[in-house]
Amino acid sequence: MYGATTVPMKGSMGQFALDKALELIAEAGDASQRIMVKTDQENSVKALIEDLVAQREEGRTIVEESPVKSSGSNGVVERAAQSVEGQIRVVLMALEEKIGRQIDPEEAVVTFIPEYSAYVLNRLEVGKDGKTAYERTRGKKATVVGLEFGEKVLWRKKKANKMAKLRSRWAYGIFVGVRTRSG
Repeated sequence: MYGATTVPMKGSMGQFALDKALELIAEAGDASQRIMVKTDQENSVKALIEDLVAQREEGRTIVEESPVKSSGSNGVVERAAQSVEGQIRVVLMALEEKIGRQIDPEEAVVTFIPEYSAYVLNRLEVGKDGKTAYERTRGKKATVVGLEFGEKVLWRKKKANKMAKLRSRWAYGIFVGVRTRSG
C-alpha cells in the first residue's frame, strides 16, 4: 500500500509523522502484526523509525537499513515513490486546470494532495495479480467517492440548536480527500 503526507518540516518530525505512519500500518491491516520497515540512512527517517519502534509493542517492528548509497536495493520503494509523485502531479494539474491558474506549492490546498493521491492509488491502481492494494488487504473491492479533488460540493452541517431550524443545514465546500480511519 502507498502512504504519503505533507509534514510540517523536514527533520525530527514528531508526533504528526508518527501518527500518519501508524494510520498507514492500520489501513494496511497490520496494526497488530509483526512488520518489517526498510529505511535509508537519512536522519529524519531514522528518527521517525525509532519513534515507530518505541510506539509499537516490543518485537512487532523489525528495522532493516539499506546499504549506504544503494538506491537499487530500494527498487520497490523507489518505484512506489515515482507512482505517488506522478499521481500528485496529475491531481495538481487537474486542479490547476479546474480553477484556471497555477497553484503555488505554498498554498494550503497542496498539503492535502499527497494523502489523496495515495488513497486513489491504493484503491484504483491494479497490480499484476489483477487486484488493487485495497483488495489485497481487505479481500474486497474498494468503494471510491466519485468526486474529483477540488470539486465544489454541498456538505451537511451538524445539527444546530432547536432555534436554528429555519437555517440551512447545507453549505458549499471544496473536496480535498477522504479520511481513512482504521483500527
